[in-house]
Amino acid sequence: MKLGELLLAEKLITPAQLDEALETQVIHGGRVGTNLVELGFVKEPDLARVLGKQHNLPFASGVMVPDPAALDVVKRQFYDDADVIPMRIEATRITVAVLGPNQMKALDDLGFKVGKRVVAVVIPEFRMNQLLRTHAKAFRPMRPIDMNTLRPSKKVDEKTPSVDDATALINEEDFAKLYAHAAIGGAEDEEIIEGEVVEEVSPLSAPVTTGEAQAPPLSFPEAQKQLQISTGREDIARTVLQFAKSKFRRALILNVQGPLVSGWRGMGKGISQRAIGRIGVSLGEANTFKLVNDLKSHFVGPMKRTPGMDVFYKLLGAGIPAGLLPNAAAYPKTAVILPLLVRGKLVHLLYLDHGPDKVTPPDVGELLILSQSVTRSYEALLQSRKARA
Repeated sequence: MKLGELLLAEKLITPAQLDEALETQVIHGGRVGTNLVELGFVKEPDLARVLGKQHNLPFASGVMVPDPAALDVVKRQFYDDADVIPMRIEATRITVAVLGPNQMKALDDLGFKVGKRVVAVVIPEFRMNQLLRTHAKAFRPMRPIDMNTLRPSKKVDEKTPSVDDATALINEEDFAKLYAHAAIGGAEDEEIIEGEVVEEVSPLSAPVTTGEAQAPPLSFPEAQKQLQISTGREDIARTVLQFAKSKFRRALILNVQGPLVSGWRGMGKGISQRAIGRIGVSLGEANTFKLVNDLKSHFVGPMKRTPGMDVFYKLLGAGIPAGLLPNAAAYPKTAVILPLLVRGKLVHLLYLDHGPDKVTPPDVGELLILSQSVTRSYEALLQSRKARA
């Protein structure tokens, strides 16, 4: 049975909650279990238990600390490639966290390498991503769940801290640095904010392939046509950014989930996907992102300087020395931000500028039309997903 069906059978969720999680999955990606926990509909221990039942495997949940001796049995790149991570090693066996039984070939390879019997234990996707970021220095996109930003729900008994709770205790600069630090797994030997400038790269994969790095800009008619035949969120992002490439020096698509704006995809001179994946700006701060979020209307003008936005522009790569935050010259003189809505809910921000200390022309007519096309593309994906359910 599918995970959703099992959760419904145990009355842990309602059909309406499953539908909402499936819709959120279309827009923000991730596995359905991740979205259910993130929405506050399921507790993590219940999700882990049902995953174990679904895959007929032992299960685990909560904060986990692997045995260093287990981690050292093979190179860490193996764990990144296979989405597995060893947790314990004993005389005759090694216990390995997995996402499901489809990773058995990787487990067979690992068992052969170490000469021990492999015991698989299934864990939720977001826990795996956290473990891989921390212990394998893997690139995994950050989500609100990684900062304990779960939406309050009557289904969940215990109160979960929100971004607003967290930022009441720390200032916005510290929050943004903490988020950027978490995105690289909390490595103590790496600068939280780097000062390097990265040449233009493709936004749609990590690592970048040559073909993607040279993706040509799209005209407005071409972009409209591509959006009509989009088969997923990555197609939508690719099309929007390739059109933006024809008009702007830098373009980002940011996720909006609860009170958090996080990096998703980007393109332009001096930015990299790795840096974008570290972007996290709280909407508890009175910044320009919050203005667009509140009004659900586009913005053209100078960005308000705040501690959180200082870190944002540091991550975009303005050639600022490592360890220093940008001054006003690192901000564009004007920028363009468009809200991307799905069923009336703001799900992404499209951010555009011409780089540090530059004026960005207020040419938003075609972008406004394109944003409506993005909404229709997502609606078509949601209808398609519902038809398959």
